[in-house]
Amino acid sequence: MQYVNNIVECLYHNSIEKPDEVAYEFVTDLSLPTETITYHQLYTDVCQIAKNLLNNITPGDCILLLYPPGIEYIKAFFACVMAGVVAIPLYPPKKNSKSDKVFIVALASKAKFALTSEKELPIITAFWGENCDSKMNFVNTNELIKGQSNRIEPLPGVSSEKPAFLQYTSGSTGAPKGVVITQGNILANTKYLERLSGANGKDIFVNWLPLFHDLGLVTSILLPAYLGCKSVLMAPATFVRNPVIWLKAMTRFGGTIGGAPNFAYDLCTDKIAKKDMADVDLSKWRIAYNAAEPVKYETITRFVKHFSSTGFKLDSFYPSYGMAESTAFITGGHGNDKLVTISIDKKALADNKVIILNDSLDDSINDNVEDKIDFVGNGLTDEDHHLKIVNPQTREVMPYGEIGEVWFTGPSLSPGYWLLDEVSKQAFGNTLKSDDGRNYLQTGDLGFISGKHLYVTGRSKDMIILKGKNYYPQDIESTIQYCHDDIHSGYAAAFEVDEKLVVVTEIKRGSMKTLEPRLLVQEIARSIYSQHNISVDDVVLLRPFKIPMTSSGKIRRRQTKQLYQAGQLPSLYQKVSREEAIKPTGEVENVVHSIWSRVLDISEICVNRGFFELGGDSIKAIEIVAAINEQYKSHQLDENKILECTSINEMAQFITLSLMKSARTTKIAGAIRI
Repeated sequence: MQYVNNIVECLYHNSIEKPDEVAYEFVTDLSLPTETITYHQLYTDVCQIAKNLLNNITPGDCILLLYPPGIEYIKAFFACVMAGVVAIPLYPPKKNSKSDKVFIVALASKAKFALTSEKELPIITAFWGENCDSKMNFVNTNELIKGQSNRIEPLPGVSSEKPAFLQYTSGSTGAPKGVVITQGNILANTKYLERLSGANGKDIFVNWLPLFHDLGLVTSILLPAYLGCKSVLMAPATFVRNPVIWLKAMTRFGGTIGGAPNFAYDLCTDKIAKKDMADVDLSKWRIAYNAAEPVKYETITRFVKHFSSTGFKLDSFYPSYGMAESTAFITGGHGNDKLVTISIDKKALADNKVIILNDSLDDSINDNVEDKIDFVGNGLTDEDHHLKIVNPQTREVMPYGEIGEVWFTGPSLSPGYWLLDEVSKQAFGNTLKSDDGRNYLQTGDLGFISGKHLYVTGRSKDMIILKGKNYYPQDIESTIQYCHDDIHSGYAAAFEVDEKLVVVTEIKRGSMKTLEPRLLVQEIARSIYSQHNISVDDVVLLRPFKIPMTSSGKIRRRQTKQLYQAGQLPSLYQKVSREEAIKPTGEVENVVHSIWSRVLDISEICVNRGFFELGGDSIKAIEIVAAINEQYKSHQLDENKILECTSINEMAQFITLSLMKSARTTKIAGAIRI
């Protein structure tokens, strides 16, 4: 809709031009009837809610949206936008449902009103009164639809500079920040998505993302409304309980656009069996956006391989990059572009350098080559938006192909954080040394540009620096994810504490009874050393769904680190807490223990502890082998066999057997000589 000035005008034109077409359809279960609303009914209800809303609240004031997923949520959101009221998309606060964030946001935003459904109203009112000191006036949507408005004056005009809603970030290390999204930001970002992705009015969206999250709000509600097409939705819990429902909904409704963060595609691959895909047809799915967290090459290849029989195509994947501060979307490819990947040297990356080994057009590098890491291209901006890779200390633009911080500006960029002027100035008011007259957002993400694509390498605040080398936590977490079947895929955090590497990971529910934690910890440590050439100092195993997560499904690394440092992680097994177990026995085991203690600089070592668990590396391994051979030089022990031993106990057993074998050989040789 090139001729509209705001999203409210889109609703109006849709109600006139396609009144009987379904705007939104909500699925609870594919075996049950769906809930639908046409564009005409949507506009009628939104107008009524907006008029009656202004009987209670003044334009510019904040109002919380405390709805479960559904069409009522959508009507309330658009009514706020139409009335000039600043909506704050959230969820109903309940016991065990991350209610603290809702209370914190209520205080930070100074909101005095909250909208919810008739069913939720008594539950929320009671819970709020028992758990929050902030006074709140609750209104249910049905009252506003049925009520008679006494308002004579017309609804306020929609100004592009005025705030439309606040997107509160997860606030993993402090109070959440409310990103101000203006009416102009909404229109700019939806137009931007239309231009780059090629989405159009004939598309059908099928999504399950939370509506209080920027990605879900834009791709499930705002972009379909701008394009005037149909959007099919379901609750996040519906997808998580049974991921195949998303793909079956894609099939049933002829979905052409849908997407999610990277973890959702892994969940589909891991949870959906071949037998459940018999009636799944994904051949119409032309834009499968992958956003909101780093896009992993392994995830894409696994998904394509697993679902190739359904008609899903590799080039349907649409990797993109964005964040709440940019409304949602920052970069992406053109809709018909092929997926682009590159392989870069892993060791060079640790030195903050980019050495490209191959790209998706070059098959000369085998997938099994070690010391490489694969990155997926996230496209770039168009002429209306600007992205730079910058050295944040000097504010100079980095040379092409070098790693720096991602800076962004353009009409999609938020003006700042609600009621936080100084914080906003620091984040959004950055200028380049060669001043181009623009203010940039410092995203906090690190990356580089190659060809026509942005490649995101990680978060600057999450960077792990060990012995002068840089390691990205998501790379280590990816290694953990695939190293053992007992690992709960996608639920791991890696971070540095006092120049030591710590990893925290969850265990699958189905593995709890058969779990051998000591062996699993050894395998994690061995895999990380093998893939990244670094030793793990501590490993913490958790039960399922115990690691801190954001509302959008991302790991809260910094909060996990804080809990670890405070000793408050509900650990199922922790490596460093098991150090008192099993002292050496016997002459050989005591000799090996003495050598390990000296080389690793640890006075007491459990004989079953893994070498890499203890901070071992290739240099220390060579030192230990040399010391063992010096101790037993008359027996010519096999160095490679020694290197294969993972613990003191195992190494002692190998040496003992070798000594016994050597003794028998000596006796036989002596008998022959006689």
